[in-house]
Amino acid sequence: MDYKILVCGILLLISLLSIRVTKKVQVPLLIMFLFIGMAAGSEGIGKIEFDDAKLTQNIGNFALLFILFAGALETKKSDAMMALYPSGILATVGVFLTAVLAGFAAYMITDFTLKEAFLFGAIVSSTDAAAVISMLGGSNLKKRIRTVIEIESGSNDPMAYALILFVLSMFQAGDSNIFMSILFLIQQIIVGALMGVLFGKITLPLGRILRIEREEFLTIHMIAVLFICFSATNLIGGNGFLAIYLMGIIVGNERFDFRMNTIRNMRVASWLMQITMFIILGLLVFPSQLKVVMITGSILAIMITIVARTAVVFSLMAPFKYTKKEKFFMSWAGLKGAVPIIFSTTAITAGIDNSQGIFNMVFYLVVFSVLIQGMTLKPLAKYLGLVEDAVDDKANEIDLEELEELSIKKLYLDKRSEYVNKKIKDLQLPKSMHIISIRRGDEEITPKGDVILKVGDKILFSTK
Repeated sequence: MDYKILVCGILLLISLLSIRVTKKVQVPLLIMFLFIGMAAGSEGIGKIEFDDAKLTQNIGNFALLFILFAGALETKKSDAMMALYPSGILATVGVFLTAVLAGFAAYMITDFTLKEAFLFGAIVSSTDAAAVISMLGGSNLKKRIRTVIEIESGSNDPMAYALILFVLSMFQAGDSNIFMSILFLIQQIIVGALMGVLFGKITLPLGRILRIEREEFLTIHMIAVLFICFSATNLIGGNGFLAIYLMGIIVGNERFDFRMNTIRNMRVASWLMQITMFIILGLLVFPSQLKVVMITGSILAIMITIVARTAVVFSLMAPFKYTKKEKFFMSWAGLKGAVPIIFSTTAITAGIDNSQGIFNMVFYLVVFSVLIQGMTLKPLAKYLGLVEDAVDDKANEIDLEELEELSIKKLYLDKRSEYVNKKIKDLQLPKSMHIISIRRGDEEITPKGDVILKVGDKILFSTK
């Protein structure tokens, strides 16, 4: 046990070191994590024997809980509404069309059966939020394009997972029960959406009932409800991933104490899960087997990530007012990531005959996508003229909630307070005490000397 913990610590440190390396050599960070896992594996210098697909799938699904929820927490309602229709169509109809096109392509150029080909298509049908956000980080891409891409990538995994379960149900039930499989797909989406909204609405009120007053306990509360939402949704036949994504968006757009720090805590958990997930996926793959699929995988990758994705985006975005350059960039930004690799382990655990071949093909396609598309994403945005000339000034503003959490202390005035009905300049405050802001109901008041304090005011102040 001590040896395993030591290895985990070393791999995490190497992963952190690789962050500096990627900045110098311009290799995508996610690929570096995969390569670290491959180097530590049985065919690498680490010689770690690992081939447990079921354990990988469980860890991957557990990691996805944090990754999806953390991304949803930071999705602003205004942005989501602005990009609701284009990103929503891409995340649903787009995923379905991509799965169909990818399935036909795989059936034509591989030895997969028709069912195996469509299972492969469903697995690679979604884009990956972690890959997309990582590749776009630090760029000044136009907001109307960036928002659609990020929200699509964050919300299309549930649809892909539902399609995977749909195809797997066909393996188990047979072609004669395709109608029941379609009903199962519809049930997954509807129940998942309803449960997500329900838990999104009750999470914060439940925290208030439990009288949670500390930041760390609020984060634990969020995680507890996250687990309950996901598992309860799955147990009643819904899509747990869709539920937690919707729950995260609803909770993230509410005002509550320690909001910013809670989001930061979930972001830390998300990054830890991403690093862990990519390393384990790297451990699971056998590099020698990838050589066999290199030629076929490259052709298939081009057909899916470039041809099929471009056809889907241009056809579905036709009703919207996007230029050809913008639609082409949306097409190119459809990066694959760790999620398809995790989903591909379901083929292995379900006992599909060609499961190892599906896994290897998916893994190769992900590496191809992140390397080819990921490394050219920012240069392409500049070439197409989709980069803003200046950073929006609002990006430099600090929300009042951030000030609340950064300030050392806060004070609520009740009717017994000695500060009530007094001007700030008459309070005789210590020289080390500085009032930062005053919140009166929904109004934010600038703390000038002649401002009279009233019952119910929330005062934020710092001390040196």
